[in-house]
Parts: sequence; C-alpha cells; structure tokens
Amino acid sequence: MSVLSPGQQAAHERILAVLDEAGADYKRFTHRILRNYEDAELARQESGFSGTESKSMVLKSGDALFVYVTLAGRRVDFKAMRAAIGGPKPKLLKDDELRERMGAEPGNAFPFGFEEAIPIYVDPDVYDEEWLLLSPAIPTETIQMRGADLKRIFARIPNQVTEVTTFNQPQPAE
Repeated sequence: MSVLSPGQQAAHERILAVLDEAGADYKRFTHRILRNYEDAELARQESGFSGTESKSMVLKSGDALFVYVTLAGRRVDFKAMRAAIGGPKPKLLKDDELRERMGAEPGNAFPFGFEEAIPIYVDPDVYDEEWLLLSPAIPTETIQMRGADLKRIFARIPNQVTEVTTFNQPQPAE
C-alpha cells in the first residue's frame, strides 16, 4: 500500500482512539484495497472477517456538511432526507472534498472521528448488527465491531447524533 496522507493518518488515529476510549469490542483486519462493495466481499473471503457492511455517506446541503450512517445495500431517499434537514438537496461530497475535509479516500468514509461541528444522522438498524464493518479512513483496513458499541460511541462523542428511520427507501418485502 502507498504511504498514508497526513489526513488519512490523523483520521485513522482518531477513529482508533474513539474505539479504545469507548471500550468497544473490535478487531482490525488488513486486506486488499477496497473501493467498492465487491472489493469488500473479496476481502472478507480472503481475510476471514464477517459482519454487515456499514455505509457512511458524507453529504453537503448548501455549505453544511453532515454524515449519514446506514447499512450497505440500503437505498437513500434524498427527498425524505432533504425534507428532514431542510436546505438544498443533499449531495455526496466530491472525491477531492472528501479527502480534504475528512481525510478519507472515496469509498472509505467513516461514521465518527471527524470535527465535532459535523452532525451525524444514523439509521438505528445499525445498532442491531452483531458485527458491523466500517472503514477506519484507509482502503486497506476494516474494523469489525459490535453494532451495540456504535450506539455507545455515538452517546460519547461531541457531534450531534440524530437517529432517523426515514432516510432510506422502503425495503422490499421478502
């Protein structure tokens, strides 16, 4: 892997510090570079970790940034999101903005460990996952943690955290 940028290194260290300070039950796995969910599936098979992929989206509405945390495979309802937060239609941060503002590579946004002024919206379904997989800001590492620990982390960090059940499109009936 190439050398981490200063932003990636700082974000990675903040994420691990938050996990440790919260006493979270987590494991770190090193693997091939992840840029999408297909890469993540191969890495899971090769490295032997399991769990449900989280999806952390860094969005901008006007000049305001926010993060939405849900489960992989969930389709976001941007109209519902806009109705709830107000302002212009939310858009994903562009790749260069993601690197500059968050210290994350595209496809490797993370749910906590960034400036406290950025609010977090979370789909509470993530808390029900026995093992939740998330990026620690770098594309060659995955964190496997308990979903319940994410709720404890969100209760401890200074960011405003709001649970939302309306930001995803309805799931098809099985």
